[in-house]
Amino acid sequence: MSQLLPLTRDDIAPLVALSDGTGFFKPLELEALDEVLTDCLDSADDLAGQEAWVLWEEGRRAGFVHYAPAPMTVGTWHVYWLVVDASLQGRGRGRALMDWAEQRVKGKAGRAMFVETSGTERYLPTRRFYEKIGYERQGVLREFYAPGDDMVVYRKGI
Repeated sequence: MSQLLPLTRDDIAPLVALSDGTGFFKPLELEALDEVLTDCLDSADDLAGQEAWVLWEEGRRAGFVHYAPAPMTVGTWHVYWLVVDASLQGRGRGRALMDWAEQRVKGKAGRAMFVETSGTERYLPTRRFYEKIGYERQGVLREFYAPGDDMVVYRKGI
């Protein structure tokens, strides 16, 4: 049985470790995740209204989603983090987390959600996932993250 619970301080270190276990994130990104989740609980002004939800299964954290309203926009939200335990990927948990986030945002008068990801070959499954759940590619920022590493931006109306 799975359930979604709001982020707590006790979740932060395990979620950073879970993210590290996917093999997708650089040390600097994991550091940023720790800061983002801490700020989420401290209600940082720069991301007012942000939320993070943790997916629990059989007494352990199976994944999480973090999103926030995009500053200076009307009804636009940004998904900053979506992570599912590496051993559980490809079985609908990512979709369930995104469905949850989309419903929460829709209930807050949200009209669109954006997500960005890497354009490298390693992230091809990630890009396919977003496309499969209805996100449309909006653009590519060449070599945004590093030489040879583009940012790919996706959008979904909700």
